[in-house]
Amino acid sequence: MALFNKSKREINAKIVYFGPPYAGKSTSLKFVHRKLKPEHRSPLKTMGGQRDRMLFFDFMPPELGDFNGCRVRFHVYTVQGEVASPSSWKTVLKGADGIVFVADSSAQGVAASRDYLEKLREYMAGFEQTFAMTPCVVQCTKGDLPDAAGPAEMLQALSMTGVTALPVVATTGEGVIQALSAVVKQILSRLREQRFDEEAAEGELTTGSLSEEPVSEEPAAPAAAAASPAMTESSESPEPSLEISGPSERSADGLFRIPLIVKYGTHRKHYQLSLQLSELQE
Repeated sequence: MALFNKSKREINAKIVYFGPPYAGKSTSLKFVHRKLKPEHRSPLKTMGGQRDRMLFFDFMPPELGDFNGCRVRFHVYTVQGEVASPSSWKTVLKGADGIVFVADSSAQGVAASRDYLEKLREYMAGFEQTFAMTPCVVQCTKGDLPDAAGPAEMLQALSMTGVTALPVVATTGEGVIQALSAVVKQILSRLREQRFDEEAAEGELTTGSLSEEPVSEEPAAPAAAAASPAMTESSESPEPSLEISGPSERSADGLFRIPLIVKYGTHRKHYQLSLQLSELQE
């Protein structure tokens, strides 16, 4: 569910690249990031431990101009490689406004793609979402292999109908931008059906002497089916809460980095707390 930032006059939408391991999710994100001009996108960032590492960045397409008096910022996420915990995918998928399903179209990858599509359906059902409600594009990777299934064959193998499927070679970037553009267009079409005339409530974290920079802003979870699709502002003012969202890491420069989530009602923000420890001399 897209968020409206009234102070910045921005609409924030979330796109998730989901699919089986080594199908080309991270490679696709990195290619998109390289193709975008630095002034139009944020740095590419990672979060997590040795496994289940989240990869993400955001961008604002200049060619879109104003959209209902606002600019649209897209936040793009995936989880790298083989994911150990389903909770990692659930965290990333929560609040997604669009999904690029990265299907491995090689002969040995079709079965895994089918299995991961069922997992995706299961995760979405947990958020009361379906493909009918959430824009989705199937990115058929490894299309350069001689035994690769074409987009139509892939949709048939996945038992999907009414979904755009495109051939892609993630290693060269062929078709990657086209797949992203297709889901962006679908998201914009959905946004035109909504009214972004209310400011989403956002909590503020008082940190005292600690200093941290927000590494991403995650759109809120989808509302219940009976709720209005338009953005509304809650009449209540819940207190913000703080949670550790993953394992801490120690970098080569000796900094400890701890991923945090600040929750404020139905909204949340990701932060990274950086700490430098020094031994006290007695």
